[in-house]
Amino acid sequence: MIENILPSVNTKHNFSKGLQSTSGLVQHCTALALSRCLVKYQAVREQFRKVALALEEDEEDGQWNKRCNELERDVRRRVPEFQVLIAFSQQKNDPKIPSNPTKSALLAESAQRLLWLYQHCLPSVVAEARFDVSKLLHTFSPEDTTEGDADEHQSSFRLHRVQKLHILGLLKESDQFTWTGKIRMFSAFRCIALY
Repeated sequence: MIENILPSVNTKHNFSKGLQSTSGLVQHCTALALSRCLVKYQAVREQFRKVALALEEDEEDGQWNKRCNELERDVRRRVPEFQVLIAFSQQKNDPKIPSNPTKSALLAESAQRLLWLYQHCLPSVVAEARFDVSKLLHTFSPEDTTEGDADEHQSSFRLHRVQKLHILGLLKESDQFTWTGKIRMFSAFRCIALY
């Protein structure tokens, strides 16, 4: 079953290396592949939970719940460490290379989607990393209004909106998000009001 969700070809090492690549295309394709694997894992996990619920199994002693826990353990062995995703989400463009807003927006959206999927599918991995989700609120600053191609600007604007939806999903599901500090509260209320 684990081979069907995360084939052994897509090992932790390969995913990590792909997300740390210097090529934006390699990073994006790796993020897409990992996202699809996590979505498939989530679907299988939900089916296991439904069967366990229908059979009225005990959470600790039921066979379906045990298989679900074993599956999660196997998935954790095959996905990159959460720190790799954090580094991927915080990467900066090389100042020597002209900035491509669509490329930057696409990679940022992919990174935020992976962070949200980890929170959704593997919350224990995120909890172990002690990642402060409120650090992502800085992306809710006013949109960049630099001159450029209108179609390119529109594409990057839409990708930034999707990225922000992923961040809101993270905030919603994270039990580590604290509502302390005036700046965090103001940023969170502001972004929720915008969406």
